[in-house]
Amino acid sequence: MNDFLQNMTPYQAVGILFVVALVAHVILGFILNQIIKHTDKTTNQLDDHLIKSISTPLKALIWFGWIYFSIVAFKDQIEVLASVTEYIDITPIFIITWGVVRVISGVETYLIEDNNNVDNDSVRLFSRLIKILVIVAILLGVAQFLGFSISSLLTFGGVGGIVMGFAAKDMLSNIFGGLMIQMDKPFSTGDWIRSSEFEGTVEKIGWRMTRIRTFSKNPVYIPNSIFASIPIETPSRMTNRRINEVIGIRYDDIKQMPLIVTEVENMLKMRKDIDQTQSLRVYFNYFNASSIDFNLYAFTNTTGKGEYQKIKQDVLLQVAKIIESHQAEIAFPTQTLHIQNSAES
Repeated sequence: MNDFLQNMTPYQAVGILFVVALVAHVILGFILNQIIKHTDKTTNQLDDHLIKSISTPLKALIWFGWIYFSIVAFKDQIEVLASVTEYIDITPIFIITWGVVRVISGVETYLIEDNNNVDNDSVRLFSRLIKILVIVAILLGVAQFLGFSISSLLTFGGVGGIVMGFAAKDMLSNIFGGLMIQMDKPFSTGDWIRSSEFEGTVEKIGWRMTRIRTFSKNPVYIPNSIFASIPIETPSRMTNRRINEVIGIRYDDIKQMPLIVTEVENMLKMRKDIDQTQSLRVYFNYFNASSIDFNLYAFTNTTGKGEYQKIKQDVLLQVAKIIESHQAEIAFPTQTLHIQNSAES
């Protein structure tokens, strides 16, 4: 290629190289479009993501070739370009690295969008780690190519890492906290979590902090290290919802209590929306100030809030009907005043 360029003026060489690069760009685009048309017919979308990932870096390599050989054509006339060519030789390495990172991102997108059992947060975590490892490896290789001592860099990095560790211990604790969240899986993106300090839906688990959307629609940003020191409840992973109610009737209706309790229990056992494999209890428990109380304890088959509320509403209305059918009444706070007549003196 250099001999070819030397037989013509620099401007002619640059012009011809531009035409060659343009033609190569068009041909590559045509080939990629044909491949994309073929892959669109397949059910697996992974090949689509891979083709889209590598298409732009391949085109960038073509135009880098034009820039590189254009610089070579002019280096005899412009002295500074001679030194430039010594350093831009490694540019294709960065373009290829960019392509590899795009391929990793494409695989990540495919795994997240595809309907499979892979956890999306784990996919994002490992994708980021692989990208970091690839970039660090390439940077170390480039440093070695430029004449830097890798062992010296690693030694300096170890000492610097200790210093940075003390200076940024809070940031590092948050990063390791994020890694623990990804590994232990106490919650994932989309889960409803709560503690004594916050409650909401997890929108994003980042490297340093987790974003939670409260039920008032406000975003809350929580450093990941906090999750290692406080108990977290994940209601969205519940298997059942609980009905736990205390219902009181009048003291005058105490004779009806055994019948009421038995009928309420039978009613719950007959319902298909009550989980019969879980604890189900209906017992007379309390002599209260204004009522005698029995406890209703059961679990629904559903975990959805709306459906649970409908089931609970229907259960309580049926309990009220059962109490009424036994000529009893649900108690409300009352006071009885006894007046004693005394003989006038």
